Amino acid sequence: MKKSKDVYRKRQQVLLLCIAVILIAVIILFMYLFIFRDRKEIGNKTASVSSAGSTDVVPADAQDSDTNDNSVAFEENEITIKVGEKYTPKLKNLRTSDDAFDWKSSNNAVAVVSEGGEITGIGEGTCEITVSVHNTENVLSLKVNVVPADGNGHNVVEEDGITYIDGIMIANKSYTLPSDYDPGVNQEALNAFNEMASDAADEGLSIYISSDYRSYYDQERIYNNYVERDGQEAADTYSSRPGHSDHQTGLAFDLNSIDDSFGLTAESDWVAVNAHKYGFIIRFPEGKDEITGYQYEPWHIRYLGVEKATEVYESGLCLEEFLGIDSVYKD
Repeated sequence: MKKSKDVYRKRQQVLLLCIAVILIAVIILFMYLFIFRDRKEIGNKTASVSSAGSTDVVPADAQDSDTNDNSVAFEENEITIKVGEKYTPKLKNLRTSDDAFDWKSSNNAVAVVSEGGEITGIGEGTCEITVSVHNTENVLSLKVNVVPADGNGHNVVEEDGITYIDGIMIANKSYTLPSDYDPGVNQEALNAFNEMASDAADEGLSIYISSDYRSYYDQERIYNNYVERDGQEAADTYSSRPGHSDHQTGLAFDLNSIDDSFGLTAESDWVAVNAHKYGFIIRFPEGKDEITGYQYEPWHIRYLGVEKATEVYESGLCLEEFLGIDSVYKD
């Protein structure tokens, strides 16, 4: 009987030992799983922080790719505009307009560009417009094609070697008058001037004609004298070659002193504001040198008639821009 009890006790002890071993094993397994998971999460967080907080691990080519995608560039590689037409190209990824500066044209006889990037077509041909980008070494280039504008809604008529655009006789560096065209002073224009001078006198101002009609041969003599004195390149900025002079139309007058001093007078100010009321325009306005082909001449007025002169005056354009033509010698 005693022996049976001993066997039973031993079995109980073995069973309890087995249960204890299993419990210990389960506890160890759970502890291992929890510790491994925590280490894995810590490792993942560390990798995320490292990746987000440092560019050292970002490949250089990936950074370059992102920079290139945001680089400043023209939205177009090439444009086509007409003579007299204005166009301002757009730059993508430019932070402010001040970041683009030093605009240049490779050929001002084809197109000119303002400090703000406005391009104006001057003569038929092709040129490059370039612009620098602030705080970089980038110089962007845009190809500009300029085409004739004669078909741009204007009525062009050639009669006996004389070109009329919208009824206006044209003489400039692109359009010539025959050597035998000899009309003298236009009486209608002279009458209009006399009326203008009379009204100016009523306001205490003295306006008078110092130079009016010039024949082809008069202009030839004057131009050649200037070339001999200053050279052809300089002469071409202020004097017309024979056949190209506005004075040969008989519709142009030079006033008073015929030099820059006239632009500083009260008479000049009055003429600039009132001339269109009598049918005249300032033929070569300030800031339009590259378009008209001549320097600013506040003393040089041209008769168009009241209606046309008023249209040109109110447009703020020079005659070439208004008619969509150029003024460029062909040779």
